[in-house]
Amino acid sequence: MKKALCLFCLFVCLACQRKSEGYMDVFSLLDLDRPGLEQVRASCEAQQWDRASRELLEYYRTRQGVYIPGQDSREASDRDMLWANDALKHTFHVLEDPVWNYGRDIDWEYWPVKNIEMRVQLHRQGWWTPLGKAYCSTGKEKYAREYVYEFRDWIKKNPHRSFDINQQGTVSSGALDIDSPNECFAWRPLEIGIRLLRWPMQFALFLDSRQFTPEFLMEFLRSYHEHATVLMQSFSPEGNHLIHQSSGAIRAGICFPEFKDAEVWVRAGANNLNKEITRQSYPDGCHFELDPGYHIGVIDSYNDAIQVALRNGRLDLFPPECLEHLVRMTQYYLDYRYPDGTHPCFSDSRRHDDLADDALLKDISGYCDSPAARRILWFATGGEEGEAPDYKSAGHPDTGFYCFRDGWFDANIIMPVKATERGMWHAQPDFGTFELWAYGRKLMPDAGSYTYSGDEKIEQERAWFKQTARHNAVTLDDRNYDDPHPEVLAWRPEAEKGVQLLSVRHEAYEGLTRRRSIAFVEEKFFIVVDEVRGEASGHLTLRNCLGEGSVSETSPGVYVYRDGDAGLGVLVAGPYGSGSSLETGWYSEAMHEKHERPVIRTDVDRSPHSGAQLFVTVLYPFCGDAEPALVWKGPGCVSVNGKNYSVNY
Repeated sequence: MKKALCLFCLFVCLACQRKSEGYMDVFSLLDLDRPGLEQVRASCEAQQWDRASRELLEYYRTRQGVYIPGQDSREASDRDMLWANDALKHTFHVLEDPVWNYGRDIDWEYWPVKNIEMRVQLHRQGWWTPLGKAYCSTGKEKYAREYVYEFRDWIKKNPHRSFDINQQGTVSSGALDIDSPNECFAWRPLEIGIRLLRWPMQFALFLDSRQFTPEFLMEFLRSYHEHATVLMQSFSPEGNHLIHQSSGAIRAGICFPEFKDAEVWVRAGANNLNKEITRQSYPDGCHFELDPGYHIGVIDSYNDAIQVALRNGRLDLFPPECLEHLVRMTQYYLDYRYPDGTHPCFSDSRRHDDLADDALLKDISGYCDSPAARRILWFATGGEEGEAPDYKSAGHPDTGFYCFRDGWFDANIIMPVKATERGMWHAQPDFGTFELWAYGRKLMPDAGSYTYSGDEKIEQERAWFKQTARHNAVTLDDRNYDDPHPEVLAWRPEAEKGVQLLSVRHEAYEGLTRRRSIAFVEEKFFIVVDEVRGEASGHLTLRNCLGEGSVSETSPGVYVYRDGDAGLGVLVAGPYGSGSSLETGWYSEAMHEKHERPVIRTDVDRSPHSGAQLFVTVLYPFCGDAEPALVWKGPGCVSVNGKNYSVNY
């Protein structure tokens, strides 16, 4: 019995020694000369590690002068409560849908759908913030207990191991191999940066819980420091990943200035952001990935970094030129944003991701005093402050996004057009495609992307939505366009004789040049003229892709589409020998979510001697019973509600 007692005491002593050594390791990372840490330093000097850890926890609970973004957002929404209660059962909302259960003993490598985005999102732990809000809103310790359990479980099962970042898809390439070891997903630099962004808010939400013990504080600080240290050695060389990583580095240093390395992290992140804002965007403000979703995502990440700097007295990290360029990028985005706050689903954009909300816009409107900043404030305040835009249609010929509109509100008519270079990995071969909004409805949504990269099945699904043939475009044998080198022939946002005009040209395929001209007539309807020329032969197809509503053919080549109170009259006239018909297509606005839709296709054969061939499409949005009368009058002329219009654009 005595021997057993001695062994037990020895075990306890060894455990306490290991614990103390672990505490020593964490305290060695801290600058204990900072004001407020005097008692912590004294306890450490006396090697009273347990006492020092308790005093450090009290320091953080009473700390003043450090603002953590989101620390005041403690009220749980219904969505937060759903995510939090599901997390108690280890059913994680990695994205909105689908949700999976990861088992009582959490399997952080569980991957039922081999979509890389779903795998890496798991390691961003987006549901921990809802757990924190659920704890703050209800005071129930079960939410904090679950957070501590999951945090410890993740740390234990996902240790950092070095890997060759140049071979593991760390840039926006989607090239992460599905057979890569777990650390390539869990410790990809982007996921490190996002955890550095999210963990401080979660820290603040749970800090007062009984579950947030001195021991857990040591574990949190040790892992957080490890994250920042690893990131310093593995920043992506370029792309939107680098922006998010750099924002995470700034937040790590500003929110935890007690770390000796904090200022190194802050300076590294700020230097990257100040350099990349012009490296990653064109002078007109367009992000170089040419994707609306990633454009606003980059703006959001910059604003995160600037706001945490501003709220903590460090705005000096960002020179005026950086702030002014962010305003320019935001104005660029607002030129084609819809009144409901969403944006076109061009390329890899998802309709509701990276939503530019009013709070973000109000932040950015204060970064400089310029006409663009005052317009942004007008959007942010619903017109109560700032200045309304002195234009409606807007375009950026240097980069290729355009938008026709007759106003800025729900009932207005809006057509964003994408006529850019191909762009990077997130882009699609969709030159000249467009969406159409009218009377509060998206009447002609873009195909979207449906999914990112993954196994063979996922890659096939992604490829289907990326095809040129899934867009409002003209194809040859339904092949994807070659890389476009667009030529802007005309851009006239101010009406001449009632017509606004965009005309662009590109070599769609070897031996086939396509010119698309879009006329916005009297701010009521559109005439789209597609002309193809060249020696190539094959089968030409023009597609006009509609939404989820119903469509009927009222006469040959004339269709009426309805979606609620909104409608669209469509007239399509193709070259000699062409014919129009309906086919079924799909579009996607969210990950792994798709909607069936009708597509109007117009087909004709092309021989080496066909010469120029012309497709003419009239798109007339209407509301209620105001259905237009559309009649093709022959070459060069269309009748709209009894009035003849030229189509020679």
